[in-house]
Amino acid sequence: MPATLALMIIAAAAGSPGWFLGAAIACYVAEPAVHKLFPDADRPLRWGELSAGARTLIRQAAFVLLLVRAGGAGDGTIWTAALGFFALDWLRAGALIGAATVRRVNTIPYASRNLGDGEPAFPPPEPAWHVRLVTLVEGYADVLPLLLGTIGLLADVPELLIAGLAGAAAGTLASCAAQVPYLRRVRRLLNGARTGRDVQRRVSAYEPEVVLYFTGLAVNAYQANMWLETLERLNRKAMVLVRTPEVVGALAPTRLPVVCISRAEDVMNFDWSTVRVALYTGNTGKNLHLLREPDIKHVFIGHGDSDKDSSSNPVSKVFDQVWVAGPAGRDRYRNSDAGVRDEAIVEVGRPQLAGVTEGPTGNEVPTVLYAPTWEGWDSEHGYCSLLTMGEKIVAALLDEAKGLRVIYRPHPYTGTRMAAAAAAHNRIIAMIEQANRTGKGGHRVVTGADASLHDCFNQSDMLITDISSVISDYMPSLKPYVVTNPHAANDADFRADFPSASAAYLLGPGCAELADILAVTTTPGRDPLAEERTRLRDYLLGPAEPDAMTRFAAAVDTLAEAGPRSTMYAFPASRVPDHA
Repeated sequence: MPATLALMIIAAAAGSPGWFLGAAIACYVAEPAVHKLFPDADRPLRWGELSAGARTLIRQAAFVLLLVRAGGAGDGTIWTAALGFFALDWLRAGALIGAATVRRVNTIPYASRNLGDGEPAFPPPEPAWHVRLVTLVEGYADVLPLLLGTIGLLADVPELLIAGLAGAAAGTLASCAAQVPYLRRVRRLLNGARTGRDVQRRVSAYEPEVVLYFTGLAVNAYQANMWLETLERLNRKAMVLVRTPEVVGALAPTRLPVVCISRAEDVMNFDWSTVRVALYTGNTGKNLHLLREPDIKHVFIGHGDSDKDSSSNPVSKVFDQVWVAGPAGRDRYRNSDAGVRDEAIVEVGRPQLAGVTEGPTGNEVPTVLYAPTWEGWDSEHGYCSLLTMGEKIVAALLDEAKGLRVIYRPHPYTGTRMAAAAAAHNRIIAMIEQANRTGKGGHRVVTGADASLHDCFNQSDMLITDISSVISDYMPSLKPYVVTNPHAANDADFRADFPSASAAYLLGPGCAELADILAVTTTPGRDPLAEERTRLRDYLLGPAEPDAMTRFAAAVDTLAEAGPRSTMYAFPASRVPDHA
């Protein structure tokens, strides 16, 4: 790209319109080609002072230099080019500033859903045509005047320059005009004081008693989504509080009021006086902004029970209570060094698993669900089979002589930390697509908005997964499941370290056991671990009676009706020592 700019400058200095036109075309072709080959090209270009804006100014200056050096252009044409580019750049700057404002929703302090007409809500997404137009304005605003102006210089038709400037200005003005309704809405939302008063009035009128607190990126929204229906079923008024605006749109459909408060000071100054219980899905730093509320009882509910280290995090000590599904969750904290008091742990089951059906599916073709976890935050706590075993597993399933149907449902985080995991994921998708094309059809890849894990459970006859909360969630089905052992640990040690695998068929890194496992699990009456799964279900999820929703609601009611937080810990009344 710098080379094509240099060629344009050389051609302009030489006064050669033909060579300049060729160099300009090469430069414009290089722009998308470089970004396609090197997605991070903008960073080194900015380091070299060659940002998109700088490249545009260089091209414009080179064209004006060409007009001066070529000798065929009059003073009027030169001044038209110089002043026209000057005006066009100001228009371009306005369009880009507007586009950046429209897209920077994280600067908006408040937004909400389900709080009544006229509530603070984001403008609808930009139409695709406008996104493309802004891209053109940013990198190619000068293409029409520069190319048409050069052709006009070669053909002695200076009016082509004016036509090019007019066309570029029209496109830029169209972008500005399209932004006006968005900018008006954003301007109103950015008025934090007024919008905050509006949100406070609406929340106070609703009088919530329970708050589901979630902070994270839109890709993490599944952690909150799994609890929405459960909270809807409570007899107490509940709402959802999120901290990043893009999550508001990423949440699943719900009747619950949803409020986004971006800034810490706004959360801490908000009136939460009607709230009795706050439920937290993750251990994050931003929890602190609500945890400081002394009149609210704070509970960690997480986003799934598993044998991962994260399911017994020492940070959980900051909460008044930690709610787990069953005795297994209590034992994880007892056996760890987390320091969570046993009396602070409450077994509430997993209410969201009510829709997972038990027993055979009746599928004509046995269906196997492969649902690996993601690669983890670091290699030390990596449980993912995708990197070392994923392709072997899927290949073996697709090649099974008796015929199987495969459902591949990866973790939403897959590939976010390691490019190798993303590559393995893409190769597995290609394998499944190829199998469908060659006649072994019916296989599915379930991702994105279609990734209903419980639907996948109900459609499957067997699960293959890693150490994760998927195991616990599959337990109500009582169907056979396979747990990967990617590091080839001793079977007895593996089951001791990960109790959720005690009723699993274990699969080593070579996948040599898979054929025998399939032979057993797909043949009625040949499943020796069936009885152990029934025992494990109660250990992981608690007793069937009372049901999980009843236990969860009772835990909420107990805390909501309790007195001040200080009474939960039986601290003696404070008094000033008498030194008299």
